[in-house]
Amino acid sequence: MKGFSTWILSIFLLFAASAVSAGNNACVTIIKADDLVCKPKLCPGVLHAGNGVSFRLSPGVSPRKLMGPSGSWLRIIVLDGNNPVRELPDSFYLGYGHLRHDKAHYVMIGEYTGGMHCCTRNHFFVRPAPGRKLRYLGTTAESDEGLDEKPFSCVAGKLYLEEHDMRFQSFHTPYAQSLLSLPTHYRLTPSAITIDNLPFHKKYIDMAGSLSVEIEAGAAKRQTVPDALIIEKDGEAYYADEPAQLIVKRAILYLFAREEAEAWKNLENDMKKYYRQATGLDGLKKEIISKLKEAPY
Repeated sequence: MKGFSTWILSIFLLFAASAVSAGNNACVTIIKADDLVCKPKLCPGVLHAGNGVSFRLSPGVSPRKLMGPSGSWLRIIVLDGNNPVRELPDSFYLGYGHLRHDKAHYVMIGEYTGGMHCCTRNHFFVRPAPGRKLRYLGTTAESDEGLDEKPFSCVAGKLYLEEHDMRFQSFHTPYAQSLLSLPTHYRLTPSAITIDNLPFHKKYIDMAGSLSVEIEAGAAKRQTVPDALIIEKDGEAYYADEPAQLIVKRAILYLFAREEAEAWKNLENDMKKYYRQATGLDGLKKEIISKLKEAPY
């Protein structure tokens, strides 16, 4: 997880350019962006984000359950002109961005939600067209990464935000040792923010394919061959080694690409190839399917 200063730096990197491009076409125009800090003499106060949108900032009053810069512990009321649209909960807020795609204006507010290793989420507001009212669009799920330089992209003229799906981060591994962070994509429209990974089919296939070299290299370094991909230790089930995590990650990437047959075929073949036994295959498949049912992908 990137620290506060790194996250803020990445916010500035993101909004340093006037547009973020997908291919050769300008996709998103950045109108305005800044960090969110309760500065002396300016907070409580109003921060103008452009296009009639402003934030009424005040120090958060509820007890802080997280650690972070005191100036970022805020209560934020988002205003459309003088009209309150939504009050966000007391939390650490990292930065905001005001961007335009087609006729719609989007306002994104980044929130730090905890803890040692993660997490962040983003609140979105939208003005669908000039003259229309600003409304709350929704929030992303918690992600294990801060924003990188170019999280936005366009596919066939549609706007997407890339985040990280973290549902598998503690799947048979301690969080800090996990290799199972997976890219996920939100489609932004004036009516909703929804998970839509289907346009990124090739990306997932390419990522899955590139893991073959890492799996092979990791297996070649082993002094002994583990009995199985998943082993029991102190009553808990863990990956036998790093290649085991990568094998599972490859299967999940194929599932994100909706290539179910390829996912299960590779998982079974890899278990037979890199471990003494392919025991536990059916149980592992059921666990993966169960995790995927927890939220859209």
